[in-house]
Amino acid sequence: MNEQLTNKLESIIQKLNIIKQKDDRIKDLTDKLVNISKEKDEALFSKIEMLKSHSAEKEQLNAQILNLTQSVNENQGKIKKLKEKSRAAQDGLMGSSFEQDRLKKAVKEREEEITEIQEKVASVASGETGILYDLRISVNHILGKIEDAKRSLRLVVPNMKFLQENGIVEALEKLQEKTVVNIALSVDIIEDGPIIESWKARGWYINNYTEMNLICVSSNGANVSIAYVSEGIVSGFYTNIYDLVMIFNQALMYPFVKGVKL
Repeated sequence: MNEQLTNKLESIIQKLNIIKQKDDRIKDLTDKLVNISKEKDEALFSKIEMLKSHSAEKEQLNAQILNLTQSVNENQGKIKKLKEKSRAAQDGLMGSSFEQDRLKKAVKEREEEITEIQEKVASVASGETGILYDLRISVNHILGKIEDAKRSLRLVVPNMKFLQENGIVEALEKLQEKTVVNIALSVDIIEDGPIIESWKARGWYINNYTEMNLICVSSNGANVSIAYVSEGIVSGFYTNIYDLVMIFNQALMYPFVKGVKL
């Protein structure tokens, strides 16, 4: 009897140890998932902050241009008045000519400064750059990029339901036949099959990407938009700054690398 109890006790202890090992494994995997999620959020936040910095610098430079332009206009107005004054009073011509030369030099310096700042504005933040923070804004942004796509379109969305509910399927159908289209989304083979087959018949490339947390779009390879979606909350950005497009295109390619080609 004692031996049977001992064996049962040992068996229970072994099972408890196995359960503890599984609990430890589950905790370890959970911690890793949490860390991966935090790293993704931190990376996205860092990229968004960088874009905010670009936008702020652009606004600052535009303000400088406005101030300098006003200064140029004021100096040009003074020159015009001095010319009128010199024609009306020849005895003050010498003094007026000296003042005109001084103001002309100031105008030239201001114009050169404006040109320099305008070139910097163009290099820092030319075209459109901004933040995606609302689902409806993001959908309208996607629709606009689809309309612009003449040569190519690369699109990442959560699933077919998202496309249908937001009128994106209809927009895609209007694309020209020559447009090269790549779409990554979570696919239900049975329900989504007919639409997927019609897309493939048009020569489009479709990837089954099951992680339904990204909204991305790029048209003609000239811009990139990336947003993270969680429970209807959107956090993302868009830009057509060449250097940033080259950097973020790598992130845009991730769903197509990880997804399964259909």
